[in-house]
Amino acid sequence: MAPAPAREHPGCMTSAYPHPSLILQVTTEQRDRAESWLKDAYADGRISELEFDTRIGQVLSADNRLQLNEAFYGLVHVPSTSTAIGLHPAYQPLVRPQTRDRAERGVASLAHFSGFLFSLLGPALVYAVATPGSYVRREAAKAFNFSLVMFSGLLAAMIAGGITGLDLFGVLVGAIAVAWVVLTIVGGAKAGQGESWTNPVRRVVRLQVLSEK
Repeated sequence: MAPAPAREHPGCMTSAYPHPSLILQVTTEQRDRAESWLKDAYADGRISELEFDTRIGQVLSADNRLQLNEAFYGLVHVPSTSTAIGLHPAYQPLVRPQTRDRAERGVASLAHFSGFLFSLLGPALVYAVATPGSYVRREAAKAFNFSLVMFSGLLAAMIAGGITGLDLFGVLVGAIAVAWVVLTIVGGAKAGQGESWTNPVRRVVRLQVLSEK
């Protein structure tokens, strides 16, 4: 008579044949992720207070991955170790993709608005610290290049007005200043919405000091 199949545990193929990775020691980051996931589940009403206390106790006392996985038994379906590493709450990124995306859009928007307080320095600083190729870096480059064009135009109009004394250049200075403010606000709003917006001034004046790619 064939023996009965072993009972499956979350994060391993069977209790008789545990995967070697499940005996690895739990890291502080994995424990923090597991705690965060359970707190969210409790806040959303997916588990009761008693169940939360029980499971969080298992997380805090877990020494290896198998014990950590068992804190989610019946709550998270993990069919095998090969998928456990990717699906288990303890091994997923602590920051959710949606949260990260909103944060990136917020910083990208800030890169545009920072020009009001710090002129060219604001977008340049955001560009310097942003990840190469990221949405934030591209928007910071757009904000810097646009501000540079407008600053150059404003400076040229002021110098020309001072030399010639013509009122026309005074009007031009005012028009440039208004366009700078309005288009900066629009650019910041578009960046906050995650849109890849091209400033109309940049379509005409293609000066590009910082790469927008």
